[in-house]
Amino acid sequence: MNEAMGGAGTGICLDATGSIAWNPACTARFYGRRFEFHGTLFVPWRSLSSTVDANAFGPGMPGATLSGTTVSKRDMSVMPGFAFIYHPAGSANAYHIGMLAVSGFGVDYAENTDFSNPILTPQAPNGFGFGRIRSNYMLVTVPIGMARQVTERLSVGFSAVPSLSMLQVIPAPFSAPVSAGSSMPYYLSAGNNAPAPGAGFNAGVQYAFEKASVGISYRSPIWFRNFSWNRKDLGGNSHGLNFQMNLPQVVSIGTGISPTKSTRIGVDLRWINYANTAGFDEVGYNDDDAVSGFGWNNIWAIGGGIQQKVSKSLKLMAGYNFSGNPIPDKYTFFNTPAPAIVQHHLSGGATWSMGKVDLTATYYHALQNSISGPWISGQGAIPGTSVTSKMSENSVTIGFGKSF
Repeated sequence: MNEAMGGAGTGICLDATGSIAWNPACTARFYGRRFEFHGTLFVPWRSLSSTVDANAFGPGMPGATLSGTTVSKRDMSVMPGFAFIYHPAGSANAYHIGMLAVSGFGVDYAENTDFSNPILTPQAPNGFGFGRIRSNYMLVTVPIGMARQVTERLSVGFSAVPSLSMLQVIPAPFSAPVSAGSSMPYYLSAGNNAPAPGAGFNAGVQYAFEKASVGISYRSPIWFRNFSWNRKDLGGNSHGLNFQMNLPQVVSIGTGISPTKSTRIGVDLRWINYANTAGFDEVGYNDDDAVSGFGWNNIWAIGGGIQQKVSKSLKLMAGYNFSGNPIPDKYTFFNTPAPAIVQHHLSGGATWSMGKVDLTATYYHALQNSISGPWISGQGAIPGTSVTSKMSENSVTIGFGKSF
C-alpha cells in the first residue's frame, strides 16, 4: 500500500511492509500477528547519447563530428520481500522483522564498433570511449527490531538493519587504468556481482490524534565494506579493484488524515543526504586517473496519496511522488552507469480483503527524464562534446497479507 500512495508511510500506518521500511514506530499499531509477502517486477527503460568532435581525441579518428543514441538492453528484475509483526495481546511491545530488496543502476549499453555513438566506442587503442557499459546493483536489508506503545496515542520504534549489497560495473572507472598488454591505458571490468555486507539502523516516533496522525523517522546511513574484485589485464597480471558505496541517511516527516471512515490520506516529506555518503560524495579524477565518485547532491522528496474504501472488501489507492534529481547535469558523464534521474512518479493500486487475508496489487510509473553534460577528461570538460542520459521505469507489485 505504501508504494501505491506515493511512498507515504511515516505518519500513516498502512501495512506491515511500509511501516517496517519507513517508521518502525508504526508496527505498534498492529495487533496480534501480521505477515505480508510481496514480489515486485521492475522494468526500466534507459538510453545513452553522445556527440563529440573526434579530432579533439587525436589524429586518425574517423570523421569530424560523431553523434548517436543507444537504448539499453532491457533487464527486468524480480524483487521479493516479506514483513512480520508480532504484537502480543495486552503487551505494549511489538516485535518485527522484514526482508526488503531493491535493485538499481541496471544499464547495459552494447559496445559501438561503427563509431555512431562515440562514448560506447572501444577503449584505447581501438577507440576513445568506454566500450560496453553495464552496471547492476542489488540491495537486501533485513530490519529487525521492536516498537513500544508508550501511551494510547504515542508509539516509538527501532530497527537494526543488517544488509547485503552486490555491485557490477563494466568497465570499472573507479580503479586506475592499466596499460599492460596494450599501448594505451584502459579500464578493467568489475564484471561479476561482488558482495559487500553492511549495517545501519532505523528509529521513529508516531503520534495518533482522533482523525489524524504524525510521524518522524531517521534512517541512518548503511555502512558497507568495500566491493572487491580480482581482475587480470591483457598481459595476464592480476589487479585488485576496490570501491566503497554506502546508502545515505534519510530523515522523513509524515502525516495521515482520515476525513471519513472510508478515506485515508497520507503525505511524506524526506531529506536524503547523498553529498556526505561514501561513493556519492566525491567526483572527478584522482591523480591516477581513477574516477573518485558519482558527485550526487542532497535532495528533497515529497509524496502522498489517498486510500478509498469502496466496499466492505475493496480499497482503491492512488498517489504521486516528486523527488529532486541528485545528479548535476555537468556530471552526466560520470553517471552513465547510474542514471538515477527520474523525478515524477505516479502510482495506484487496490486491496481485496477476504476476512483476515488480503491481496494487494500496485502499479508504479516513473515519467521519463533526461540530463545532459559535457564529456570530461582529466583536464576538464571537452569543448564541443555532450553526453545525454534518459530514463523511465515501470513496476508492478503483487502482495499477500494475513492477520492471525
